[in-house]
Amino acid sequence: MSRNVMFREFREQSAHPPPIQEKEVTCFFIHHSGGSAASFSPLFPHLPGNWRRLAVELPGRGASVEETACRSTAELVDRLVPAVLDQRAERIAVFGHSLGALVAYELVRELERREVTSVWLGVSGSPDPRQVARRTERRDLWSRERLVAFLRELGGTPEEMLAIPDVVDYMVEVLRADLRVVDTYEHADGPSLRAPISVYAGAADQLADTALLEGWRETTRGAVRIQTWPGGHFYLFEHVESFAERLVADVRSALLRVPEAARDKKGAEL
Repeated sequence: MSRNVMFREFREQSAHPPPIQEKEVTCFFIHHSGGSAASFSPLFPHLPGNWRRLAVELPGRGASVEETACRSTAELVDRLVPAVLDQRAERIAVFGHSLGALVAYELVRELERREVTSVWLGVSGSPDPRQVARRTERRDLWSRERLVAFLRELGGTPEEMLAIPDVVDYMVEVLRADLRVVDTYEHADGPSLRAPISVYAGAADQLADTALLEGWRETTRGAVRIQTWPGGHFYLFEHVESFAERLVADVRSALLRVPEAARDKKGAEL
């Protein structure tokens, strides 16, 4: 794997065969703070059988537990880009949740700088990048006790796991490193993305209030769709089937625009 980035490819049998003649899509999934590649495993059986499902394992956890955690989105993207390019995918879609949304945005941004356009970007559970950059509180400096309370507040972590000191120590260490990446993020001005964006969130997610989602419209020249589900920060795992259905529909809608966009680019070059 290029430059120590781990991708875990999920090949489970899909319950949804692709339409006849639909071409392969390589979809990269980037997890939330404290998460891992396995976080998305409930989602993958609901995606089309012709999608390559590559979940990123950020350094410092899971199969990458012996890797040194990255300290910034720039460092993460620097590791991710060559690994993504090594896949030589013709049609790239990128999805990220929470921290993953921020990394996904910067990844697609860097790919476009290199003239590699993603067909679609999906972001979930995160304000737009400029709002993230305005954050002043450094949650990575919180005490162990406050971080454990934060895990409980977000939900998604079984209480029995929070009762095991060694497990809690590991989770807090990973979460602290990931929060440092988010809370030290700086947004650099530059061209808007070309890729269309789907913005997803839980209606009761205090980390991604609906009013904070509108700013994503300013990040791209492509179409932007915003949709919420009932629930908090981990809403997508409470509505796996309907969430997957919406994600698949949005990617397929973006794919329909790809040939037209390619013709427009060719015409402009002429």
